[in-house]
Amino acid sequence: MAQTTLKPVDKGLTAETELERMLAYNVDDLAGNRIGHVSGLWVDSRSDIEFVGVKTTWLVGKTHVFPAQGMQVNHQREIIRTPYHEDVIKNAPAFDPGDELNESQQQEIWTYYSRYGLKRGQTTQAQGSQAGAQTREEARIQLAEEQLKVGKRQVEVQGGGVRLRKIVRTQPVQQNVELKREEIRIERVPAGQAGQGTPAKAFQGEDIYIPLRREEAVIQKEPKVREEVRVGKKTETERKTISEQVRKEELETVGSRSAEQERRDQQRGGNADRT
Repeated sequence: MAQTTLKPVDKGLTAETELERMLAYNVDDLAGNRIGHVSGLWVDSRSDIEFVGVKTTWLVGKTHVFPAQGMQVNHQREIIRTPYHEDVIKNAPAFDPGDELNESQQQEIWTYYSRYGLKRGQTTQAQGSQAGAQTREEARIQLAEEQLKVGKRQVEVQGGGVRLRKIVRTQPVQQNVELKREEIRIERVPAGQAGQGTPAKAFQGEDIYIPLRREEAVIQKEPKVREEVRVGKKTETERKTISEQVRKEELETVGSRSAEQERRDQQRGGNADRT
């Protein structure tokens, strides 16, 4: 099938058709991670999108290509969500977005993605777009939303701790104490008051030593508890509001009228006939 190449245009400034506007859309992978933006679209003779080119930073000057089958398009948010993970797109075939894709290049793309479950002929899922829509009597679409769950963990407060350390300081202390000392006291007693009789050792040399004593201060130091310092922790609870972005899927319907709208139009028409 022949393919027609559309070249990139400025985002929403000069684009005239929906396809040209899509060339400025962002591209997310299956997990919702932003992997780049649309740089090329390849369509068939009916202007249905066959392949999408993603401009990323992985390979400079090249555009990674993936089939449009299974992708989701949100025109309101200008996002295309590919049904493949980032690693799959990263290793996908890359082509110049300004070149046409021949049969061998198309087959190379189909062969690569067939290893990841792609089967040709699947329906393209597009939010807000009728391209590749499948006709059904009824459909069920699950809409997902992210819920914010906030956990808690303990971390050390920077500069909020306390370090305990004992240091020894020296200060002078004075205390009065009474110290005794001995001195020599010499007393001469007259003969009439001294003892009577003959001296025991008359005219004999005699040497007597009487020591003198005094008291001196003896210093002892005894440690005693002066006071006790008690350091503990208490827990305070504060209320804090956590702000974060969560994603939510919404459903858009295009081009169809509900049964309630049809019923109201019929009632208005009937009332007009009666008047």
